[in-house]
Amino acid sequence: MIVETDGYIELIQYLTGQLPLFSDQSAQVKTADYTLRDLMEEKLSMSMMAVFEQNELSQEQRLDIVRETDAIVYDLEEALSKVLDTHPTPEQESFIDEFVGLVKNLFDEHLREYRV
Repeated sequence: MIVETDGYIELIQYLTGQLPLFSDQSAQVKTADYTLRDLMEEKLSMSMMAVFEQNELSQEQRLDIVRETDAIVYDLEEALSKVLDTHPTPEQESFIDEFVGLVKNLFDEHLREYRV
């Protein structure tokens, strides 16, 4: 669906370019009482629920989206493995919000093309 598209590859490159945001945890102010892993999973789950609610999807399409989301979580976990159990900074939360929004845009675009 989307993980093999040019848009997703560019999104992963964008994530890679932002890794310095996640590298020096000691110099950053931590305010969250949840982990980066929790934040990512929660934001992606909410975003995919929005995709489900905004589109009439077959059971097969829903399962495809769940599989794709699992692949995205895997990619994020690979890229951020060293910091997943740390508490995110406001800047990291902002980036995760933006990243998840871009992922949702990819799904929305794919579903829009699928309907046409």
